[in-house]
Amino acid sequence: MTDDAKRPHNAWEDIRTAFGHLKPALLVPVSVAVLLIVYFFTGIYIVNPGEQGVVKRFGRVIETAGEGAHYRLPWPVDTVEVVNVSEVRRADIGMVLPEHAHPAFLPERLQLLTGDENIINVEAIIHYRIKDAARFLYRTNFSEERLLHNAVGAALVELIGQMGVDDILTTEKVNAQTKILWKAQKVLDEYESGLQITAFNIRAIVPPEDVADAFRDVQTAREDREQVINQAQGYANSIIPEARGKAREWVSEAEAYQIEVGNRAEGDAQKFATMLAEYDKNTKMYSEDVTRYRLYLETMEKVLPRVKKYMLNSTGKGDKVNLRFINTE
Repeated sequence: MTDDAKRPHNAWEDIRTAFGHLKPALLVPVSVAVLLIVYFFTGIYIVNPGEQGVVKRFGRVIETAGEGAHYRLPWPVDTVEVVNVSEVRRADIGMVLPEHAHPAFLPERLQLLTGDENIINVEAIIHYRIKDAARFLYRTNFSEERLLHNAVGAALVELIGQMGVDDILTTEKVNAQTKILWKAQKVLDEYESGLQITAFNIRAIVPPEDVADAFRDVQTAREDREQVINQAQGYANSIIPEARGKAREWVSEAEAYQIEVGNRAEGDAQKFATMLAEYDKNTKMYSEDVTRYRLYLETMEKVLPRVKKYMLNSTGKGDKVNLRFINTE
């Protein structure tokens, strides 16, 4: 083994061996140029999809960059902070689940007074995201979740204070959620927080524990009332159409009978008018007694076959019984 191989390896000596042929006057400018190139290349940065890059120059925000490759002046002139703006985050109102606990504030219940003077505990869930990274980072010196709690809490106090507990529990719940989201978002925009609420859901509305039993009794009574009303309406819906059908049937029958009676009366009137004309004609041709007697006989022929007939004993004096029911004299 040679003496050179036995010597310890020295990096500096390797560099001198590699670049020893270069002149010192040329080595310094080359080194400076390489360092400058590396320095300027440190200004390249990449913003991934769903992110925004906030560029500051000497601490002042100068631009917000979207996804892709970008360039800024190297440190310490420009700095960049990349924020995820596509992630949907969650905050809890009136409750704090273990997996969503926040170190900025302690769990607290949100008690509200309704328009009809009922005290209720509200539990709600907020889903939000960052829509403007620059405003989110530098416009507010406050915890984002605390800011959301305050904005949504103020909207809840204002709106629920104008509504009855029955409305917020039933028909107006969805409408109330929409209004609260709109009011809270308006507050966040006024603060220039850079946050956007994507969804707001009232998870539960419950009474305080001291009056929970009475509240449940009232709710049960109200549900029983609704059930009875629904049953009555169902019975009415089954009876009323049937009654209306019968009424229409009776009206139709009455109208048909009316038409029938009217037609029969008109026929009888026409018949009587014809008979009267014939009677007047006959009285001119024959005597009035003959015509009346003829009509009498024709009438008796129609009537007598349909009635019972009884024979009367004579008085023994040979008197005849007059069976004529009208006097033609």
